[in-house]
Amino acid sequence: MNQPLTTSSTDNPLQATSIPLLAVQNLQKRYKTRQGTLTAFDGIDLQVQTGEVVCLLGASGCGKSSLLATIAGLQSADRGEVYLQGRSVRQSQPQVGVVFQDPCLLPWLTVAQNIAFGLKLKHMPSLTRPELRSRIAAAIDQVGLQGFEQSYPHQLSGGMAQRAALARTLARRPQLLLLDEPFSALDAITRLDMQTLLLRIIAQQQTTVLMVTHDIDEALLLGDRVVLMARHPGRIYQEWQITQPKPRLAHSLTETRCAILDALSTVMTLPT
Repeated sequence: MNQPLTTSSTDNPLQATSIPLLAVQNLQKRYKTRQGTLTAFDGIDLQVQTGEVVCLLGASGCGKSSLLATIAGLQSADRGEVYLQGRSVRQSQPQVGVVFQDPCLLPWLTVAQNIAFGLKLKHMPSLTRPELRSRIAAAIDQVGLQGFEQSYPHQLSGGMAQRAALARTLARRPQLLLLDEPFSALDAITRLDMQTLLLRIIAQQQTTVLMVTHDIDEALLLGDRVVLMARHPGRIYQEWQITQPKPRLAHSLTETRCAILDALSTVMTLPT
């Protein structure tokens, strides 16, 4: 039986026999508020192996999105280290792609131009025009948006806009894909379609994914490992390995789902 995680590893990830793609060591993030200092998360130790899909689960306010933003280099940590392939990183990296809940497409650019914009960001390697066109075409093909290259964001449905956002990130060919609840604003049918699309991309490219979600069924459907966070401050409380082969149905993992629900109920009542 899984037990709550109450200890934090202090081993340097560089000393591991098999260096994970992502290693987070004793990470902490604090914010200044009018009421004082708020600790979003503290003592986070996490490893994600190459090709693994890890889903971060937890109630609102447990620091999931803040943790993802810190790993992405979009904000600095107050303590601890983030390692990418054994190398300490403290700012955004071209090998790390991020997809948010909001597609964040630039409304004055077409789908193809939005994807091209992502390829021209700072720290991205310079591409020739043929290379740029090839990357854009491949990304559009991956997400099934053929025929919509010249469409503007206002001409797209919610699911299509999220496909375009995913294509913009995939075109960069990231080693690590960070997803912050990218499907939560979609209706149930579109969400299932996007989850299926993501599974196909993961299978084709052996993509490594760290995904924030509130949805237990989504975590069970997509994840190789589910990590539950407690809050005030955010910390890793418990995790589960999901060994059933993909594609899978979330309802086929009833025992694990019940265990996660039970643990989530427990963390909701923990003293702060």
